[in-house]
Amino acid sequence: MNIKLLELFCCIVEEGSISGAARRSYLSQPSATKSIRYLEEEYGALLFNRDKGSVSLTEVGETLYPHAKAIIHEYYNSREAVRYANERTQSQLKVGASFTLGEYFLPSVISKYIGNARNDDNGNMELFIENTPNILEKLENKEIDVAFVEGKVANDELVKEAIAYDELVLIVGTAHPWSNVPHILTNELKNERLIAREKNSGSREIITEHLEKKGTLQNIASYMELNTTQAIKSAVMSGLGYGFASYYSVEQEIENGLLVRVPIADLTISRPLWCVKKPLNFEKPAVKVFSGMVKDSFGT
Repeated sequence: MNIKLLELFCCIVEEGSISGAARRSYLSQPSATKSIRYLEEEYGALLFNRDKGSVSLTEVGETLYPHAKAIIHEYYNSREAVRYANERTQSQLKVGASFTLGEYFLPSVISKYIGNARNDDNGNMELFIENTPNILEKLENKEIDVAFVEGKVANDELVKEAIAYDELVLIVGTAHPWSNVPHILTNELKNERLIAREKNSGSREIITEHLEKKGTLQNIASYMELNTTQAIKSAVMSGLGYGFASYYSVEQEIENGLLVRVPIADLTISRPLWCVKKPLNFEKPAVKVFSGMVKDSFGT
C-alpha cells in the first residue's frame, strides 16, 4: 500500500474535487485520477461517485475515510518514534491554546522551554491561539500535539487533565461607581452594561451558566460583545461597562491601578484549566516536557 494514495484519497474528500486535490498535491488531474483508480483496484470497489466533474463518496469510500486518516497519522507517528529512537531528534512541537492561556500565561513558559532545550531537542515550537472549540477541533484533527484550554471538553475520546483552577473576576474602570464599594450583589448587574466575549467563547459560556443559575442573566438588557479579552479590558478601562475576565489576564492591570476587581458577595466563578491530548501509541517527548513545565509554572 502506497501511503501517498491514501493521502490523495483524503485530500479529494477534503477538497471536494479531484482537480482541487490535484492542485494541493502538485499533481496533474489525469495523474490524480489514475492514482485513485489504482486505489480502487486495491480495495476492489469504487470509492467515489463521479458526476459532471464533481465527486462524492460511495458507501465504501465513507467506510474507508476514517481508516485512511488513522493509517496516515500512525504512519507519520511511527516515523517520528523511529527518528527519536535513532537520532534523539523530533519534529516541531505544535501547541494549541485558548486566548486566556495563550496570550497571558504560556509565553513565559515557552521562553523557558526554548531556553532550556538540550542540544538533542531543537526546541522549535508553533503556538496556535484560538477559542476553545477551535483549538479542540485542531487537536481532534491532529493538527496540534497538545492543547491548553478552559471551558468544556465534551469529546470523551480526548485525554484531559486539570492543571490549575482559574477565577473569573468582575472588573470595572477606576471611575466606575462600583470601584469604591466593598462588594456588589448579582441583582445589581442588570443596572449596568455587560461587556462580554463572543457566544462560543469558553469564558462566555461559564459566565452565562452561573448567571442563569442566579436568575440574573435574563435581566441584563445591555450588552456589548467583543472577541478578545484585551478588547474587553480596554472597553472597561474606558468606562463603557463592566466585564468578567480571568484573574490571570487582569492581574497586572489590577496591581497597577488600571482596573478594579469588584467582589460579588453571592457569586464566585471558577473553572478548571485543562491540558488536553489525543491518546497516542507514541507521544513526542517534547509534549511531556512542555506539559510538565506548564503544570509546574501554575504551581509556583
